[in-house]
Amino acid sequence: MERVEPGLLQALILTKNEEPNLGRVLDKLTWLEKIIIVDSFSTDNTLRIGRTYPNVTFYQRSFDTHANQWNYGLGLVKSKWVLTLDADYVLTEAFAKETMGFLETGNKVAYYSKFKFLVYGRSLMGDNTTPRPVLFKLSHCAYFDDGHTQRLNINGDTGFFNSPILHDDRKSLSRWLNNQDSYSLKEAHKLMTQREGLSLSSRFRKNRVLAPMLVFFHCLFVKGLIFSGWSGWYYTLQRTMVEMLLAIRLIEEEKLK
Repeated sequence: MERVEPGLLQALILTKNEEPNLGRVLDKLTWLEKIIIVDSFSTDNTLRIGRTYPNVTFYQRSFDTHANQWNYGLGLVKSKWVLTLDADYVLTEAFAKETMGFLETGNKVAYYSKFKFLVYGRSLMGDNTTPRPVLFKLSHCAYFDDGHTQRLNINGDTGFFNSPILHDDRKSLSRWLNNQDSYSLKEAHKLMTQREGLSLSSRFRKNRVLAPMLVFFHCLFVKGLIFSGWSGWYYTLQRTMVEMLLAIRLIEEEKLK
């Protein structure tokens, strides 16, 4: 694929010990002029892998919040558009071609992508991922913190990609559990302190008991993951465990302190 012209688009990726993922992601980004990686002082081979790609530049910053880390990275980008990716987002050729089309003729300031969740490379019949703005004009957007994650404040009209991004995280289960434990603390604090503007899913989560059961049956039967074999069960049990951890944290926040 033809490389994007200089100054038009750069990519931004955050990393922390992404050795199992990073090479697969960067292999699909050789058409980009420059990829900026903000690393939270990885202790595995993340930096060694990234430095084998000539269009990659590393910066390191101690992690405090997702929004601060992303906004720091945006300050390093020197292009009109930016493509923001997690270190386990694998792009398809169709997605890359759509991106080039938006750069040439798009009339929006940001574009949302859908995701197709993979379990160790195996696709699922469905998943619970939601669209996220990944391509946007640098001058129109900035991140803010929202619970355990970040949201993008967009000043202008938005559009959507037709092609999804492949979400394929190969990190260990122990690493995933450690991350979820940290996320559940932040999400529980958000739910306990935010009194207004809660979404329907957040209100279900505050009930503590309903969310884990609903997610389990929603994944298996509404999304059809019961027909996806072991990968469907793996995803379903992971999503259920996320809700169980959050429910325990909410009980701890309210009853035990």
